[in-house]
Amino acid sequence: MRKALAYIRVAVAALMAVAVTSCNNNGCLENQSAVPRCGFYSSSSKKTVSLDSISVYAVGVPGDSMLVRCGTVSQLYMPLNMSSDVTRYVLHYDAQLLSDVRLNDTLTINYERVPYFVSHECGAMYYFDVKEYSCTDHLIDSVKITTERFTNLDVETIQFYMRTREE
Repeated sequence: MRKALAYIRVAVAALMAVAVTSCNNNGCLENQSAVPRCGFYSSSSKKTVSLDSISVYAVGVPGDSMLVRCGTVSQLYMPLNMSSDVTRYVLHYDAQLLSDVRLNDTLTINYERVPYFVSHECGAMYYFDVKEYSCTDHLIDSVKITTERFTNLDVETIQFYMRTREE
Protein backbone atom coordinates (compact mmCIF):
# COMPACT_ATOMS: atom_id res chain seq x y z
CA MET A 1 0.00 0.00 0.00
CA ARG A 2 2.81 2.37 0.87
CA LYS A 3 4.52 1.64 -2.45
CA ALA A 4 1.32 2.41 -4.33
CA LEU A 5 0.90 5.66 -2.41
CA ALA A 6 4.53 6.61 -3.17
CA TYR A 7 3.99 5.94 -6.90
CA ILE A 8 0.84 8.05 -6.87
CA ARG A 9 2.70 10.94 -5.21
CA VAL A 10 5.51 10.73 -7.77
CA ALA A 11 2.97 10.66 -10.63
CA VAL A 12 1.08 13.65 -9.21
CA ALA A 13 4.34 15.58 -8.76
CA ALA A 14 5.36 14.81 -12.34
CA LEU A 15 1.97 15.90 -13.68
CA MET A 16 2.15 19.12 -11.69
CA ALA A 17 5.64 19.82 -13.05
CA VAL A 18 4.42 19.26 -16.61
CA ALA A 19 1.37 21.46 -16.01
CA VAL A 20 3.47 24.29 -14.57
CA THR A 21 6.02 24.23 -17.41
CA SER A 22 3.36 23.96 -20.09
CA CYS A 23 1.83 27.21 -18.85
CA ASN A 24 5.18 29.02 -19.15
CA ASN A 25 4.96 31.83 -21.73
CA ASN A 26 8.70 32.50 -21.65
CA GLY A 27 9.69 29.63 -23.96
CA CYS A 28 12.07 30.05 -26.86
CA LEU A 29 10.04 31.70 -29.59
CA GLU A 30 12.89 33.41 -31.45
CA ASN A 31 14.37 32.24 -34.73
CA GLN A 32 17.62 30.48 -33.81
CA SER A 33 19.34 30.78 -37.19
CA ALA A 34 21.35 33.71 -38.48
CA VAL A 35 20.77 32.97 -42.16
CA PRO A 36 21.18 35.80 -44.67
CA ARG A 37 18.28 36.35 -47.07
CA CYS A 38 19.13 37.69 -50.51
CA GLY A 39 17.06 39.37 -53.17
CA PHE A 40 17.59 39.81 -56.90
CA TYR A 41 17.20 43.14 -58.68
CA SER A 42 17.66 44.62 -62.13
CA SER A 43 20.80 46.75 -62.18
CA SER A 44 19.16 49.21 -64.59
CA SER A 45 15.67 49.63 -63.07
CA LYS A 46 16.49 48.61 -59.45
CA LYS A 47 13.21 46.63 -59.45
CA THR A 48 12.88 43.09 -58.11
CA VAL A 49 13.47 40.40 -60.71
CA SER A 50 12.87 36.65 -60.75
CA LEU A 51 15.66 34.54 -62.14
CA ASP A 52 14.53 31.38 -63.83
CA SER A 53 16.66 28.38 -64.64
CA ILE A 54 19.24 29.10 -61.96
CA SER A 55 21.15 26.79 -59.64
CA VAL A 56 22.79 28.08 -56.46
CA TYR A 57 25.13 26.08 -54.27
CA ALA A 58 27.86 26.62 -51.69
CA VAL A 59 31.44 25.48 -52.27
CA GLY A 60 33.31 23.39 -49.70
CA VAL A 61 30.39 22.94 -47.32
CA PRO A 62 29.91 19.47 -45.81
CA GLY A 63 26.89 17.56 -47.08
CA ASP A 64 24.49 18.75 -49.73
CA SER A 65 25.08 22.43 -50.39
CA MET A 66 22.58 22.82 -53.27
CA LEU A 67 20.19 25.65 -52.37
CA VAL A 68 18.33 25.78 -55.71
CA ARG A 69 18.55 23.37 -58.62
CA CYS A 70 17.40 24.82 -61.93
CA GLY A 71 14.67 26.80 -60.25
CA THR A 72 13.08 30.24 -60.27
CA VAL A 73 13.91 32.66 -57.46
CA SER A 74 13.43 36.29 -56.51
CA GLN A 75 14.64 35.74 -52.93
CA LEU A 76 16.75 33.05 -51.36
CA TYR A 77 18.15 32.09 -47.95
CA MET A 78 21.91 31.53 -48.10
CA PRO A 79 23.22 29.81 -44.93
CA LEU A 80 26.84 30.37 -43.98
CA ASN A 81 29.37 27.65 -43.26
CA MET A 82 29.38 27.27 -39.44
CA SER A 83 32.82 25.63 -39.38
CA SER A 84 34.64 28.29 -41.40
CA ASP A 85 35.07 32.05 -41.65
CA VAL A 86 34.41 32.10 -45.39
CA THR A 87 31.58 30.86 -47.59
CA ARG A 88 31.49 30.83 -51.39
CA TYR A 89 28.27 30.55 -53.36
CA VAL A 90 28.13 29.70 -57.04
CA LEU A 91 25.30 30.96 -59.23
CA HIS A 92 24.99 28.78 -62.32
CA TYR A 93 22.64 29.95 -65.05
CA ASP A 94 20.90 26.90 -66.50
CA ALA A 95 19.23 28.67 -69.45
CA GLN A 96 20.45 27.20 -72.74
CA LEU A 97 22.43 30.23 -73.92
CA LEU A 98 23.93 30.90 -70.49
CA SER A 99 24.72 27.41 -69.20
CA ASP A 100 28.45 27.61 -69.88
CA VAL A 101 30.29 27.22 -66.54
CA ARG A 102 32.56 30.09 -67.58
CA LEU A 103 29.53 32.37 -67.01
CA ASN A 104 29.03 31.16 -63.43
CA ASP A 105 29.19 33.91 -60.83
CA THR A 106 30.72 33.36 -57.40
CA LEU A 107 29.98 35.36 -54.25
CA THR A 108 32.62 35.08 -51.51
CA ILE A 109 31.82 36.31 -48.00
CA ASN A 110 34.48 36.50 -45.28
CA TYR A 111 33.09 36.82 -41.76
CA GLU A 112 33.77 36.32 -38.09
CA ARG A 113 31.57 33.95 -36.10
CA VAL A 114 30.34 35.68 -32.94
CA PRO A 115 28.72 33.52 -30.22
CA TYR A 116 25.56 35.11 -28.87
CA PHE A 117 23.69 33.96 -25.75
CA VAL A 118 19.97 34.36 -26.43
CA SER A 119 18.42 33.14 -23.17
CA HIS A 120 18.27 30.19 -20.79
CA GLU A 121 15.42 28.64 -22.81
CA CYS A 122 16.92 29.32 -26.23
CA GLY A 123 20.59 28.79 -25.50
CA ALA A 124 23.29 30.25 -27.74
CA MET A 125 23.68 30.85 -31.45
CA TYR A 126 26.12 32.55 -33.80
CA TYR A 127 25.91 35.96 -35.37
CA PHE A 128 28.20 36.65 -38.32
CA ASP A 129 30.16 39.89 -38.67
CA VAL A 130 30.93 40.52 -42.33
CA LYS A 131 34.58 41.42 -42.83
CA GLU A 132 34.62 41.65 -46.63
CA TYR A 133 32.92 40.24 -49.69
CA SER A 134 33.52 40.00 -53.42
CA CYS A 135 31.68 38.73 -56.45
CA THR A 136 32.49 37.92 -60.05
CA ASP A 137 30.64 39.98 -62.60
CA HIS A 138 29.60 37.79 -65.52
CA LEU A 139 25.84 38.34 -65.20
CA ILE A 140 25.90 40.05 -61.82
CA ASP A 141 26.48 43.78 -62.13
CA SER A 142 27.07 44.30 -58.40
CA VAL A 143 26.29 42.99 -54.92
CA LYS A 144 25.34 44.97 -51.85
CA ILE A 145 25.41 43.62 -48.30
CA THR A 146 23.10 45.90 -46.34
CA THR A 147 24.40 45.16 -42.83
CA GLU A 148 27.72 44.45 -41.17
CA ARG A 149 26.20 41.71 -38.98
CA PHE A 150 23.98 38.82 -40.02
CA THR A 151 21.56 38.12 -37.16
CA ASN A 152 18.44 36.01 -36.74
CA LEU A 153 16.17 38.85 -37.96
CA ASP A 154 14.32 37.82 -41.11
CA VAL A 155 15.37 40.74 -43.30
CA GLU A 156 17.00 40.95 -46.69
CA THR A 157 20.72 41.44 -46.14
CA ILE A 158 22.23 40.61 -49.54
CA GLN A 159 21.14 42.28 -52.79
CA PHE A 160 22.23 41.00 -56.19
CA TYR A 161 21.94 43.52 -59.03
CA MET A 162 21.67 41.55 -62.26
CA ARG A 163 22.33 42.62 -65.81
CA THR A 164 18.93 42.40 -67.49
CA ARG A 165 17.53 43.33 -70.87
CA GLU A 166 16.18 46.83 -71.05
CA GLU A 167 12.41 47.06 -71.39
